Amino acid sequence: MKRSERILLGLFALLFLVIVGGGGLAFGLRHYQGITEETDRLRDRLVEMNMAITQGADWQRKSEWLDANAPAFASRQEASTRLLEVIQREAEKAGLTLAGREFMETQREMGPDGLPVEEASGFFDTATVRLTINLAKEKAFFTWMHAVQQPGSFLGVTRLLMNPSGKDKTINAEVEVTQFYREAPVKITGMKGGEG
Repeated sequence: MKRSERILLGLFALLFLVIVGGGGLAFGLRHYQGITEETDRLRDRLVEMNMAITQGADWQRKSEWLDANAPAFASRQEASTRLLEVIQREAEKAGLTLAGREFMETQREMGPDGLPVEEASGFFDTATVRLTINLAKEKAFFTWMHAVQQPGSFLGVTRLLMNPSGKDKTINAEVEVTQFYREAPVKITGMKGGEG
């Protein structure tokens, strides 16, 4: 083999090694970056899982508190009746006259299986009353509104539209008061095994 052929063969071998080596290096680099990204994702997921585990006891405690303290009513009608009783009792205490009352029906969206889909309020069922109050004294109105706000009973003003009436510090208002509750399962008593 001539010297020029050896040089050309050496150059081709070098060129071959550069091309194959460069391709191998690029493949290895991409593979390394993929592994690094996957490791970072797994590390983040592990942090999230550890956080969920450490917060699990706290969420369990909160869930148990809700189970023990959230009011339970057999039906929306029962919750609405209790809500109206509280509203009227507090209005009488404050010397406030309620001009109009309207129970607001919450429309439950039904799923394809015919069962209600989870509502926007999520964990709770709601009973809401819309009230109209005309020419109420400001002090009586705000006394009543603060008395109706009962976080411990899951009861509160969820909508308030208020306008001055222009007469002796009186106001006109439209107020929605909502009772959040959990619907209690119906307990059937007096039945013995097998009867139904």
